[in-house]
Amino acid sequence: MKIPLLGRVLPALALSLLGCAGEPWTLTVEVVPGHEATAFQDDPPVARVEVTATTAEGDVTVSAAAAPGGELDFGEIPAERAYTFEVRGLDAGGATVVRGRSAAGIYLAAVTGNVLPLFAQRTGRWARPPGELAASRVGAPGAALAERYLILTGGATAAGAAAGTVDPARLDAYDLAAWGGSATSGALPRAARSLVVRGDLLLTLDDEGASWTDIASGQSAEASLPEGLGSFAEVAGGRTVEASDGRSFVVGATRAGAAAGAPGAPSDKVLVVGADGALSVAKLRHARAGAAAVWVEGLGLVVAGGSADGAGLEVLGDGATEFSPRPFPPDASEGAGAAVTGPGEIALVGGVQGGAAAPTRRLAPGCAVTCAAVEVEGAALPAAVGGVAAFALPGGRVLALGSEAGEDGLTRSFIVDVAAAQVEELPLREPRRGAAVVPAPNGTLAVLGGVHADGTPALTIETFFPE
Repeated sequence: MKIPLLGRVLPALALSLLGCAGEPWTLTVEVVPGHEATAFQDDPPVARVEVTATTAEGDVTVSAAAAPGGELDFGEIPAERAYTFEVRGLDAGGATVVRGRSAAGIYLAAVTGNVLPLFAQRTGRWARPPGELAASRVGAPGAALAERYLILTGGATAAGAAAGTVDPARLDAYDLAAWGGSATSGALPRAARSLVVRGDLLLTLDDEGASWTDIASGQSAEASLPEGLGSFAEVAGGRTVEASDGRSFVVGATRAGAAAGAPGAPSDKVLVVGADGALSVAKLRHARAGAAAVWVEGLGLVVAGGSADGAGLEVLGDGATEFSPRPFPPDASEGAGAAVTGPGEIALVGGVQGGAAAPTRRLAPGCAVTCAAVEVEGAALPAAVGGVAAFALPGGRVLALGSEAGEDGLTRSFIVDVAAAQVEELPLREPRRGAAVVPAPNGTLAVLGGVHADGTPALTIETFFPE
């Protein structure tokens, strides 16, 4: 069955569908600016809006364009297929200034209330989609679940939360299809310090153990300690790095060390979670704290910094169970983020070195002889920022988010252009500390949780298009 799509741009697109009995009914796609109400009117204003719907297989694509308030005609579209919607707002010169993308796999006939919201935001800045989380946490791990939800669990209760406390084992979720937040019923088996996702399955780790939970059914099972790991405390709290082959790495060495005010708990262990959920362990040659970690296609998992002893960089190649040190000088900097900035090259951004802001450095992790990091003058962050999460952007740029040094250091966001040796700060809409940064299923980056400067919970989500 095919359905004709007719509509108009802003405030809604009215899509005409045919039901099982052949009777027409209407699905409304609402293009919403979220908490940034003037997104379409800001300078330069949107002069033309383009909306595209594409099937998951990519064999059907329909699109329409009009001036804001004008009519859209999509033609006909198969009703039984799943779609991803994208909206672009162009200024008078044809430049894209507003973007929005739905979660993938939306079945039009299954949309609740016959209304499908589609959030659109200004490009090049943070924006807050509609709704908010039910509760916030400080220093909690976050993740994307089931290609639809942003989740937050564990961490510490934000001051001022309802009833004064939030169960740290509870999971709070934000739905990218409905554009709103909710909390799951019941609690996870443990208050997570690290998270790994496999579809609807969630692996939560703390110092006492690890548990798999099927979020759809609510059933949980304890994960067995893999050979080579004395306890899950050796990796719990480490950052999770995703590989392109479906593996995940929980890197204990990325945990904050003494430079971030923590007591310092260097680790030489990495928990490897296979695509099938099987657990194994890889070992670094040198225990590290506050190290940076990144997956480099064709090379493997790269871990750099975080130790004044041994090689400054180590690589876990495909199929290896132990890291191979590369002949870089020792690197005691802590809290930097790592991102791939070009073929065979990574950049370390942010972090603390000798009590001050560490320089931005370029490294070739595949180097085998006489290796050295190259400092990029003019590209250092303007303050000592630790716990940096770094994400590659087109053109060798890096989006870096971390916490300014100090107990109450706020989360700060920067775009670092390594090639041009330039740094631009991108302030969050709501200054906060203790937030989590998560690559979202719809291709954006999201900031969740934390508290405002006055200690009140930060409940809104903030997103950024990295393209």
